[in-house]
Amino acid sequence: MGVNISYMGTKKELAPVVCDVIRHAQHGVLLDAFSGMCSVGEHVGTSRQVWSNDIQIFAAQTAQALFTSRDEAPGAILSADLHFDFFKQHKLLLQNKCSQSIIAEKRLLESEQYPAFTKHKELLAKTLAYETLSLNDGDYNLFTRLYANSYFGVAQAIGIDSIIKSINIIHDTSQSSSDHKRWFLIALGRAMLKIANSTGHFAQFLKPKPSIYRKFIKQRQRDIWEEWLFSLGELHAVGTADWRRANKSFNCDSLTLLPRLAKQKEKPSVIYADPPYTDDQYSRYYHIFETLILYDYPQISGAGLYRPNRFRTPFSLKSRAAQAFEDLVGSAAKTGADLVLSYPTNGLVYETGLDPKTLLTKHYRKVECSHSLSHVHSTFGASKGPATSTVTEQIYLAQS
Repeated sequence: MGVNISYMGTKKELAPVVCDVIRHAQHGVLLDAFSGMCSVGEHVGTSRQVWSNDIQIFAAQTAQALFTSRDEAPGAILSADLHFDFFKQHKLLLQNKCSQSIIAEKRLLESEQYPAFTKHKELLAKTLAYETLSLNDGDYNLFTRLYANSYFGVAQAIGIDSIIKSINIIHDTSQSSSDHKRWFLIALGRAMLKIANSTGHFAQFLKPKPSIYRKFIKQRQRDIWEEWLFSLGELHAVGTADWRRANKSFNCDSLTLLPRLAKQKEKPSVIYADPPYTDDQYSRYYHIFETLILYDYPQISGAGLYRPNRFRTPFSLKSRAAQAFEDLVGSAAKTGADLVLSYPTNGLVYETGLDPKTLLTKHYRKVECSHSLSHVHSTFGASKGPATSTVTEQIYLAQS
């Protein structure tokens, strides 16, 4: 079930425990305030209505697909039949415009020794820089122009652009619904992560070294079309169409959403919150997903080829984390909903001198730490420290 996409800070392993705590909260709608890849919402399932929220566009689209879609994800065979002609036509067009780069990349991937690999890599970089000068905005060449020979190979980037163009043509000619278009893009994002030259995210692409260049070649040889069709076969909405019709999906900062919900007549009965707890900004790890959805030819910069104006959460800023926590809990309490809070003992807010339980008791009549358990958190090779860390996750249930 779901999309099965790795996400920094994911609560996939903790979801069954979190859902057990949610069962002890008041009945009614669950709002997952930081939904990510929707692990908790999936585990709650159809036992109650699910509202999801995430500031990242790709995550919000994923929640919308899982919990509000009228249409299930199209199968691989139907999708191939719909898209192949448009995909092939655009792929050939881009291949012709980048013909020398395609040849240079083929030689690179055929390299049997590292010195030859390095020589062909330098040639490819020069050739691609020259050929992409003739590519213009609006011609469905974003990934070819901005991310070829970095996160993706040239052929892979051309394939991504060609799939996106075929998705838009099929949708614009009313051959697919808006739900289907969303599923197509989510599947493409999943496939892109599978073929990417990275450590499981898009904070920075890997630079080939003698010890890993063969792995680099193998990854570059993966076919985006095949991976996309495979991913489509792995995607499934949650529950029935009737149940999904009553769910909601938001794409907001939780600190903006909760005060807004508090003023509305229809409110959630329980809120689950697992705010960021490190000083790593999550938007840095998933900017490629945002560009996939927006397809807006951003002005990229930095080692990770980042989008401009990426969202920065105050929960990951030591100077603002305590106030953000205060605002979150206070706003949740004003909705009248129970609050299930997941936060580790090594979280950034502890460095400010704030104890989450003390703050919870300020706003709620009854507060208990339902679980305190060891949890291996994946950092996906975050900017500091090892790729994984063992933390003590504390799960609180706060009730008015």
